[in-house]
Amino acid sequence: MNVNAEHEWDHTYTINGEVFQGDGSTASDVEVKIDCSVGKSEPSLCEENIGRSERTSMSGKFQLALHVHSTDHGLRLVLDIDGQSFNHTINLNGDDGQQTEEDRTVDAEFTLDHDVSKMGMYIIIALVGMTITVPFLYVIRNSKSSTNQPQVSRSSLKKKASTSVEMARCPKCDVKVKESNLESHLMKVHHQSESKAKELAESVKDE
Repeated sequence: MNVNAEHEWDHTYTINGEVFQGDGSTASDVEVKIDCSVGKSEPSLCEENIGRSERTSMSGKFQLALHVHSTDHGLRLVLDIDGQSFNHTINLNGDDGQQTEEDRTVDAEFTLDHDVSKMGMYIIIALVGMTITVPFLYVIRNSKSSTNQPQVSRSSLKKKASTSVEMARCPKCDVKVKESNLESHLMKVHHQSESKAKELAESVKDE
């Protein structure tokens, strides 16, 4: 082990804790912090760790890493868990009386004298639900809009097609006129007889 690694563990003290409510169930989403008010944690511990805190997981567990020196062995640390104080003595010596890296991690359980408010957890669940639901509804809405749009376009095209005017090209002058006016055009402009104009108009329609 190099010097830096040894120095790191020699200044770290980790509490792996689990918090229970008064009814015995796990206490989720509660704050665990060092109580540095007057008469609580030793001042030397607070100097290095003031402001450090963690929140319990859904299973009521937390991991609080502290900065502790070898000379802090035996000092009193007070944890504030959801407003309730718990005394914890820093024990850095193992069964053999020696300080090792393994002695820098402790497991502890804490039982509150009250039940924890679920409001915070309900808010988190509601926010998660909204995060999932809102984009889902947005996708569905856009999907419906895109589905309806082509139907409107097709109906508009049908309407436009039904109202369009049929045009025909005059076989004499190559001018486009209304198909219904072609026969009259041949008679007036090109002086065709009625029978001839009708014959020419019919031939154009058959093309």
